[in-house]
Amino acid sequence: MNKSLLLAASLCFSGMVQAEEVVIDIPALVGKDKAEVSKLIGTPLSCGPSKHGEKCQFTKAETEIVFINGKADWITIEGIDDKPFADSIIQLLGLKAQKPSFSNAFEKRWEPLQGLLSVSLFKGNSNSDYVYVKAYTK
Repeated sequence: MNKSLLLAASLCFSGMVQAEEVVIDIPALVGKDKAEVSKLIGTPLSCGPSKHGEKCQFTKAETEIVFINGKADWITIEGIDDKPFADSIIQLLGLKAQKPSFSNAFEKRWEPLQGLLSVSLFKGNSNSDYVYVKAYTK
């Protein structure tokens, strides 16, 4: 077997190479205004007022963002329902692996997580259902 192929295979099995790509990069979005977010994940499908700020829906990963004081703060990602309900889901969001501070059969929560107030993962019928991120505002 070719040495480079053998090395690639061993890296994959050792966990040094992530098998799945990031679904949506939360750290890149948090704190950005709507124009900056649009450059990263595309033009919003729709935007409108909400109780706490402007709420916009984006196609990428079925993402909804509430811009509080003009900055991306509350982020909901629904485009993960084909992903397993597992602690590792945060790596698909551009975050480093970490055990949740709370976990049961229906929810996993990390509080705080890498400068964010909280990241919550909710279970769907068979896999993950959606992730809810609160960056700055409770």
